[in-house]
Amino acid sequence: MLEYLLKVFGWWMLAIVKFLFVPFGMLLKPDVGEQWTWIEVIIVSSTGAALGVFIFFHFGEYIFTWLAHHFNAKRKIFTRRNRWFIRIKKKYGLNGLLMISGLISVPIAAMIGAKLYRHNSTALPKLIIAFFCWSVALSSAAYGMKMIGLSF
Repeated sequence: MLEYLLKVFGWWMLAIVKFLFVPFGMLLKPDVGEQWTWIEVIIVSSTGAALGVFIFFHFGEYIFTWLAHHFNAKRKIFTRRNRWFIRIKKKYGLNGLLMISGLISVPIAAMIGAKLYRHNSTALPKLIIAFFCWSVALSSAAYGMKMIGLSF
């Protein structure tokens, strides 16, 4: 039982850093004697991602609040990069971030969410739900690959 929990913990840590690879790694490249079910893969990858989103969203929120308090510039300078970020945020918004969240890492998605949407009370739950949906989609793809005999 302890060995199982340690393996789950390891997959959680990997889900926090490299979420995209966890379902494929769990299903297509299991250790000797290790067989993960489709449901287990969804549960482990989505809870690991949820933990990472929660930590990095609040950590990012804290960092950006601290920076704004200590390095508050009175005059904002609009650079080409700043204008690009504003255009992307206005065009795609939170939904755009949710759509690509599974393709970028958990820390990056959560930190972007904290930077742009820290005052939006629905941003954190939506990010967690988005990673759950990505977990189902990626786990299904990996399970399909496993069923047709593909592996790493």
